[in-house]
Amino acid sequence: MVELPTRQPAERQRQLGRSDWLAVAIEVLVSDGVDALQITQLSRRLEVTRGSFYWHFPNRDALLNAILDEWRSRNTDVMVEAVAGAQTLEEGILALFVVWVDHRRFDPALDQAVRDWARRSADVRTVVAAEDDARVEAVAAFFRRMGYPETEAFIRGRVLYFTQVTYYALVTDEPINKRIGYLDAYFTCFTGRKIDPDAAKVFEASYMGSGR
Repeated sequence: MVELPTRQPAERQRQLGRSDWLAVAIEVLVSDGVDALQITQLSRRLEVTRGSFYWHFPNRDALLNAILDEWRSRNTDVMVEAVAGAQTLEEGILALFVVWVDHRRFDPALDQAVRDWARRSADVRTVVAAEDDARVEAVAAFFRRMGYPETEAFIRGRVLYFTQVTYYALVTDEPINKRIGYLDAYFTCFTGRKIDPDAAKVFEASYMGSGR
């Protein structure tokens, strides 16, 4: 009986989608930096030929742009959405806190990798600056809706956002229970007002001892 040749490599190449290439590219960017994002190396990592890449991206630049789009979607859109529909100060601020402590939503490792990339690319630096402005504006707009004057809302948006970015940049290793234990002080520092005790209790109950 003649044994038919295996077709596993071809089947694997057909099964790989654009999202697979994007996922492994993001992993490499985070672990090794943008210079490691080479089509041949990514192909080897996925155990497919370079031709598989070109089914989904016309060139390396298209992949790099897709990474930036994914970064925006993960890390800017989730912040904008967190405060967009908030009806109270507690609702908006605590929604941001949830985003920032849940790394399934906001990806700090990807954020820092893109910032490292921006230090080497003027074009990416422009993109990052625009996204930072968009994030600050989302928070500032929330403060304005809560009745803060224009300039104060802008500065509070900046302070709140830049504090969190710095927290990630310093790779601060702080247990979530300890961080949540500072909730009242954080809220007062960022808003100039005392947090509603009932809202604080609900939030603390959701995170204390959760291990998140």
